[in-house]
Amino acid sequence: MPDLLTILNQASTSLAAHREAAAVAGQNIANVNTPGYSRQTANLEALTPDQLVPNGWIGRGVDVQSITQARDAFLERQIPNAIASQSSSSTESDALAAVSALDPSAPGGLSSALSAFYSSLRAVAQNPSDPATRTAAVSSATSLAQSFNRTSQAIEDARSGLDDKINGIVSDVNTAAANMAALNAQIRSARAGGAEPNDLLDARRQLQDQLTSLTGATPVMDSQGDVSMALPGGTALVSQDRAAQLSTIPDSSNRGHLSLRITRADGSGPVSLPTSAAGGAIGGAVSARDGTLGAASTSLDSLAFDFANAINGVSSAGFALDGTTGHNVFTVGATSAGAAGQITIDSTLAANPSLLAAASSAASLPGDNTNLNAMIGTEQTALAGGSDPETTFSNIVATFGGASQRAQAMSDQNGALLDNLTNLRESTSGVSLDEEMVNLTSAQRAFEAVSKVITTADSMLDTLMSLK
Repeated sequence: MPDLLTILNQASTSLAAHREAAAVAGQNIANVNTPGYSRQTANLEALTPDQLVPNGWIGRGVDVQSITQARDAFLERQIPNAIASQSSSSTESDALAAVSALDPSAPGGLSSALSAFYSSLRAVAQNPSDPATRTAAVSSATSLAQSFNRTSQAIEDARSGLDDKINGIVSDVNTAAANMAALNAQIRSARAGGAEPNDLLDARRQLQDQLTSLTGATPVMDSQGDVSMALPGGTALVSQDRAAQLSTIPDSSNRGHLSLRITRADGSGPVSLPTSAAGGAIGGAVSARDGTLGAASTSLDSLAFDFANAINGVSSAGFALDGTTGHNVFTVGATSAGAAGQITIDSTLAANPSLLAAASSAASLPGDNTNLNAMIGTEQTALAGGSDPETTFSNIVATFGGASQRAQAMSDQNGALLDNLTNLRESTSGVSLDEEMVNLTSAQRAFEAVSKVITTADSMLDTLMSLK
C-alpha cells in the first residue's frame, strides 16, 4: 500500500511540473511579439529520492527547480553604450538636417542678398546722382539687413525648438526614473519570496534601455539585485528605490536657452547639471543646439558685425549729394553678440537715399563715385575674421554642412552597430515559435505519460483493495 501511494504522490508532483512547463511555453508563445520580452525556460529537476528498496532508491518524481530568462550577459553589457551613442547621434543628425536657414541653394538667402547689395552699389556707381538707382541700393541694403535677421532668427528658432524637445525628454526621463525605482522595490520584494519575477525584470530592462536612450545613463547592479542608473558625469539618476528629478531653467549666458538641473535621489537640490553630464537624446539635442547651431549663430553675428562696420567705415568717410559726411549705411550694436539679429538699415539713409555717400569730397559732387567704389571694394576685402564677406558666409555654410554630414554618418554607423547588437539580443532572448511548439508538445506528452502512471497505479490499488 505505501508503495502505490508513493507512485501516486510521485505522479502528482510530476504532473504539476509538466503543467508548469507547458504554462511557460504558452507564456513564451503568447509574448512572441511583445517588445522587450525575454524567453523563459522551465528548468526541471529530479526530486531527491526518499524511499529505499532492496536494489536502490526510488525517486519522488520531477519538479520545476526554477524559471529563468534567456539573456547573454556579454551582450547586455555592450548594449547600453550602443543605445546611448545611437540616440545621441541620431537626435543631433535629425536636428541639423531640419535646418534650412543655411542652405546655399535656398532662394532669397543671405548669399544672394549680399550679391544683390553689391550689384545695386555698382548700378549707383554708373550714375551717382540718379535717385532711382540710389533708392534701389537703399532697398537692397534693407533686404540684406533683413536677410541677416531672418537667417539669425531661423537658427535661433531651431535652437528654441531643441529647447522644447529637451523639455519633453526631461518629462519622459522623470516618469521612467520614478517607475524604475518603484520596480526595484517590487523586484526586491518578489525575490524575498524565493523566485525570480521575470516579467518585472523585463519591464525594468525596458525602462533601463529607455533611460539610457534618453540620457546616456549607465546601469549599475548592486548586491541586492537593484539596478541603479548613473548619468555620464556619475550623478545617480536612479538609486535603488529612489529616483532623481531633472528640470530646466533659462540660461541668460546662452541667450535664454535651457540649462539642466537635477534634484538628487536623496532629495537635495536642485543643482546645475553640466551639459557634459547628459548623453543620449538630451546630449544630442544639446550638442546640436549649443555646438553646431551655436557656432553658426556666433559666426553669423561676427559676419554681420564685421561687414556692417566695414561698410560704415567707408561710408562715413564719404560725402552725400548734399555735401554732408559721416553717414552710415547700417546700424549695428557695439559688440558682435546678437549682431545678425539686430542689424538694420540706418534710419536717416532709409528716409533719404541721397545720403548714400558716393563721393570722396564735396567738391567733386554730384558725379563722383570714388567713395562708392571703395565701398564696392569691400566685397573682395578681408573682414576682421580673415576673409571677404561672401567667403566668410560660405565658410559658415561649409562648416555647418560638414558638421551635419558627420552627424549623419555617425548616426548611420551607430545605428548599424545597435541593430547588430539588437539582433543578437533577439536571437538569444527572443521567442522561437518552432522551439516553443516543440517544448509545448514535449510537456504535453510527458503530462499524458504521467497521467497513464496515475491510471496504472489506481488500477493496481483497486486490485489490491479487492483482494480478500
